[in-house]
Amino acid sequence: MADLASPHNVANLAQQALFRFETVDLVFANAGIGAPGGLTKASPELFDAVFNINVKSQWLTAQVFARHWIDTEQAGRICLTASEHSLGYQHAGAGLYTASKHAILGLADVWRHELPDSISISVLCPGIVKTGFFDQSHVDGAPKPRPEARAFSEQVMAHGMSPIDVAEATIDGTLDGEFLIVTHRVARQAALARWQDIDAAYSRQVPNDDAADYGVSSIIAKVAKDVGSGA
Repeated sequence: MADLASPHNVANLAQQALFRFETVDLVFANAGIGAPGGLTKASPELFDAVFNINVKSQWLTAQVFARHWIDTEQAGRICLTASEHSLGYQHAGAGLYTASKHAILGLADVWRHELPDSISISVLCPGIVKTGFFDQSHVDGAPKPRPEARAFSEQVMAHGMSPIDVAEATIDGTLDGEFLIVTHRVARQAALARWQDIDAAYSRQVPNDDAADYGVSSIIAKVAKDVGSGA
């Protein structure tokens, strides 16, 4: 398989799609691999492989089509694939995968404030889906699991949600302009627990409102105004 994180390969893919279909207005970027194992023992090479495929390839795919739509003054919709992990549903042994999915959510969250109104961006955050995700033998740079580990992963994935149901939810959510597309309600409790951690931290550490405005956006706007006025 071609390098999914190569700007040249992604640009070539976009050119082929535009040549074949003439107009592309709906883009799904979902390249992803797992990386089982603890963070303490993970190698730098594994880190690079996971982030190249899970993050860089999706960013490049969305970027090339967003640029095309902006340059040609067309509208479009993009859906990146994160995971329920990005919302707070974690488990041991999936640290690099989880971090990469947080990165996808972070990219999309900023992108929706940068893109023009004519381009929407969504983030799919599914749980376990009954797919061949465990089979990464065809992906360059992906870790090759031991046979017993692969067999175990195959059994786990067999209990997942129907891919047809997830696909329908993904398409509907993207067309409706939903930012977060969720499919597995079990992750909601984890997301609430994360929010409770955040709220409790603020209550303990910054219990009172500060009169000063430390919001980055407000500070940037103020500095830009001062610079513009020569203050």
